[in-house]
Amino acid sequence: MSLHWNPEEAVRAHAAATRPDRPERRLVHLTGHALHADGHGFHMRVTNLSYDGCAVTTDEPLAVGQTFKLSVLGRGGIDVEVKWIEAGKAGLRFTKPSEAAQARTPRAAERLGLLAEISLRRPGRPTFTVRVCDISTHGCRCEFVDRPNPDEQLLVKFDGLEPLAATARWIDPPLTGLKFERPIHPAVFDLLLARLGG
Repeated sequence: MSLHWNPEEAVRAHAAATRPDRPERRLVHLTGHALHADGHGFHMRVTNLSYDGCAVTTDEPLAVGQTFKLSVLGRGGIDVEVKWIEAGKAGLRFTKPSEAAQARTPRAAERLGLLAEISLRRPGRPTFTVRVCDISTHGCRCEFVDRPNPDEQLLVKFDGLEPLAATARWIDPPLTGLKFERPIHPAVFDLLLARLGG
C-alpha cells in the first residue's frame, strides 16, 4: 500500500463509496447460513463484501429476485435479495436492517463504544492509523494526534471494506467526530462490529 496521497485513488474510492449501482467489493472469508421463509436452511460462504451487499458461493439452487435471511457470525438474520447468479456464485443485496441491529440500536445513529484501530487518509498526507472510541452507522469518534480541520474531507478505511468518504464534523482535542458521507448499512455494521471486536 502506498503511503502517499494519490488523487486518482481518492476519486475512485469516493466514487465506489457513493455510486448507486455496485460499490467496490473486498474479499472476505465468512461462513453463512441462509434460511428460506418455509424454514429450509442451507450453508453458503461469503466471499466479498461491500457496504450494501455481498457475494456468496453455495451449492443451493438460487433464483434472481429470491429473498431469504442470511446469518453470518451468529449476528442475527439479514434480509437479502439475489441480484445475480453465475456458476455456483450469487450476488446478494441487503434489503432491510438486520435483526441484530434492530435489537441493539433503537436509533439509527446511536453510537456504540468500541476500542479499535482504523486507517485514515487526508489530502496530501500519508495514510495513518487512529484509534476509534465509538462508532455508529453514520460516523465515528477518533483520537487524532495531528487533528484535521473542521469540515475537512478524509477517507476512512475499515479492514476488509473499501475506503469510505467522511467529514470532520467537530474537534474536541484529542477527539474528532467524523460523519460518513454514506451511512453504513446496518447488516454490514453488524459484521464490522464483530470483526472489530465490538
